[in-house]
Amino acid sequence: MAERGSKRRDRQVVRILGILGVLLKDEQPAIRDLASRFGTRRETIYRDLRALEDAGYPISGDESGRLSHPRLLPEARRNAPHLRLSDEEITALLWASRQAAEQSPFREALGAAAAKLRAMARQEGAAGIEAVMTEGGWGMKDYGPHRETILRLVEAILRHSRCEVEYQSPAAAAAKAYPYDPYRLVSVAGGLYCLGQVPPHANLTTLAVERIRALRITDSKFEIDPALDLDRCRRESFGVIWEKPMNVIIRFSPDQASYVRERIWHPTQRIRELPDGRIKLSFRAGGMFEIARWVLGWGDAAEVLRPRHLRESIAKVLHSTVRSYER
Repeated sequence: MAERGSKRRDRQVVRILGILGVLLKDEQPAIRDLASRFGTRRETIYRDLRALEDAGYPISGDESGRLSHPRLLPEARRNAPHLRLSDEEITALLWASRQAAEQSPFREALGAAAAKLRAMARQEGAAGIEAVMTEGGWGMKDYGPHRETILRLVEAILRHSRCEVEYQSPAAAAAKAYPYDPYRLVSVAGGLYCLGQVPPHANLTTLAVERIRALRITDSKFEIDPALDLDRCRRESFGVIWEKPMNVIIRFSPDQASYVRERIWHPTQRIRELPDGRIKLSFRAGGMFEIARWVLGWGDAAEVLRPRHLRESIAKVLHSTVRSYER
């Protein structure tokens, strides 16, 4: 509970500083625009503005005194504080930039930002993070060529603007064009995906960013269905495909049990120790294809116990694999 409260306070601090940054630019945004920009409710923005006033930043509204379009008084802009990052914060940002650099479409910008951060650092540990950390692993996707697509997606998500996309799935001979309402970008296992909907269909549609051949932002606006909980959909998926969640139970052999225990494979996971050294991993998630592919990666060390249709699907793949090797 304390950790959740801490994260909530961190988000609030970041949001309040972001609002202050907007007001310091002499902007007079609408409350609804601030709520949309920071992904929260209008009531929360009003509370943040009161917190800024309590911190000594006088805020006024329109001619009628209403705060529907808040602005800072001139003396507040003159007395704006100089914000400084701590060494630990600089180290954290350098660490994150090193992890993201390989597949990021903003490699050059990350490099320039890292150089500035190193110049700001006072501790050798922060400035010399490259000496103790290096990237590892292959199979990552290169998003350098897709930078403009990502930027347009971000713009469309923030503005709630409908897009016209040309998308080519691996199985299709040519790209297909259709309208698309982008809701959120999701990073999973080194891949970048967009969650959204193809009107008028109600189901969530996941697009792999690198398969978008063209994207145009239109003047049409969309509204996210209030009943659609994107965070819940994300929690209930095993990867990027959201399907109706199912109860999954997998039994692992003793020689692989320690490797399974070391990681969090899903937020709902539970591990049960068995007397012979084996373990049972259970979780509730959707995404039949992704779960099956993950289980198959464990070879004969993993056996699906539930659900039956997942067990039968994996058995069918294994039988087919054996026949291929026998040939």
